Amino acid sequence: MITLLEFIPAAHPNILRHVVRLIREKPGALSLLKTSALAVGIAFARRVTDEEIGEEIAKLMAELVENSAICEELKSQLAQATSRDSSVIRSRIYSIASEHARISTDSSSIHWLYKEILSSVLNESDLLAQLDALDTFVDVALSGKENAKALSDQGIVSAIYNLMEKSRESPDAGEFYTYGTRFLCYMARSYPQVIKSFPDFVRRLLVETRMFDQLGIVARLNVFDHFASLCYSLEAKSMMEEIFKGTQDLENTLGAAGAATTMGTMEMKCRTLQAITLIFENSTPTQAASWYEKLGGKALTHVSVSNVKKPFPDAKNAIYDFWHQLFAYPEIVNEFVNFKDFVEWALDDKSESEPEYEIRKRSLIRRIIDLSASSSDLIKIDADLVGKLHNYLKPATAPAPRVEEMAL
Repeated sequence: MITLLEFIPAAHPNILRHVVRLIREKPGALSLLKTSALAVGIAFARRVTDEEIGEEIAKLMAELVENSAICEELKSQLAQATSRDSSVIRSRIYSIASEHARISTDSSSIHWLYKEILSSVLNESDLLAQLDALDTFVDVALSGKENAKALSDQGIVSAIYNLMEKSRESPDAGEFYTYGTRFLCYMARSYPQVIKSFPDFVRRLLVETRMFDQLGIVARLNVFDHFASLCYSLEAKSMMEEIFKGTQDLENTLGAAGAATTMGTMEMKCRTLQAITLIFENSTPTQAASWYEKLGGKALTHVSVSNVKKPFPDAKNAIYDFWHQLFAYPEIVNEFVNFKDFVEWALDDKSESEPEYEIRKRSLIRRIIDLSASSSDLIKIDADLVGKLHNYLKPATAPAPRVEEMAL
């Protein structure tokens, strides 16, 4: 242990990185750093702000912060990093919260660190430090429901929302509002209850989504990413339906999202389709069919089938990803198999010349066949078409060689 105490303060980052990884992988080593070898754990904590090795040590600290002495050392470093130039040091210590959230759903040992991070978020004198600290909370929110709920229970989400409302009135603080919107929507992915906590925010986001054609490129891409994150979970979509029951707001917003997949540059159309794909990751068959209809239904089916035939790799990948997600729901598959252009494309063995896309196409056909058997009450597909799809998947039979070819 004495050797390690002498080695750690001046060790070369590359060597120290290797030592840290060995400790994290060795059974029982971490528990020693929190007990009998605590001095070694503190020595490591003193290098968490190191530019080259800090990220690796932050992962180690995330395993050790249950120990109060480790926390006191980290608090001491934060207390000394008070100048504006110290924002990088504070950021490296804040990253421990992100790492801890990845490995644990119990954040009680780092509530003190959450308060430190929030103080940086609320400090309007340094926008870059604000946004960096807010990114830490984004990581925590995305790590799972329990950690996201902890942020809400401690009043962190409300404090950030209040600052967003304040910044909305200030023309030079739009950047913080955008980052705050991202945070709230990512919170909703893990903890949908925030949707009910901030209904005005949700309404504004839907209005902005419907007005996508009046936004700049970056703002347009952001708004669909945010809307998709807000509607990511089954629970969130159900809440949205409840909030906007009796209005056309949600239906019109989904219609605008569907229209946006056909408007703008190739990148904008693909990114919008990728966002919409996210919405269908968690749903019920009935809900998915309803939302798909609101997005455009048959019109969206027609557009996607037309575009998958075009030689644009980005578009084809986005469409295949979209279909792969949609084809988890029998009611939506039923719409495709009863769409003439899709059936013709599916049965055309020359529609995909690239092996990558042929593999993806075959995967979709297999899913159609499987669902036609398991959900025959929901998919109206005749036996003749199922037989043709089966035949499509059969390997091509090479013609028998002729006598003259064998002679050669």
